[in-house]
Amino acid sequence: MADAENYFEAELLKHLHGALEAGLILVEADSAGYFSKLAQCYPVAGSKIRWSHIPGSIERHESAAHLQLAAGRDFFGEMVALHGLTGQAVHIGDSAVGFALLASVEEFARHLDALPSIPQHHYFVAADYSWCLALGMEGGMSFGRMVNGNAGTRLCTVISAELASAGSADACFDDPSIDRERLRTSNRHG
Repeated sequence: MADAENYFEAELLKHLHGALEAGLILVEADSAGYFSKLAQCYPVAGSKIRWSHIPGSIERHESAAHLQLAAGRDFFGEMVALHGLTGQAVHIGDSAVGFALLASVEEFARHLDALPSIPQHHYFVAADYSWCLALGMEGGMSFGRMVNGNAGTRLCTVISAELASAGSADACFDDPSIDRERLRTSNRHG
């Protein structure tokens, strides 16, 4: 079993002890590689996935703090049922827990009382990165699937200097070089 580095890791390992001993959940010491791969497969801004840039993504929010854990469990169950999520998955968090957990979707569902209670953003990702489900500590809940090997079918590009004059901070373009030139031309002649 993995060694805990902090209070949250120790509490989580204590809660998962039986599943860890039975080999139903595995601990991988470092989650950094999983985050790197997640950023390669899904559009990100800083450390967050840009769900609005993923076709067909689902986003919800529960603002009442006392309802957020239950809403997260319900959202997880709904997405599993709606999208037929099965098989192996990975759980990674963005701050309080430094290790990754590997288990089946069904096993993660059995531990949704402990996982989202840790104050961090939680990412449940298919082993092949074909889908990602996120539960945020501020009540955000999101789900998205990769399309054709990438979560966005368009290349997301930030062109803040050029788009600021057009009244926007960022945009997604099918071909940034063509659209950047089109934007320059329309700004000169518009």
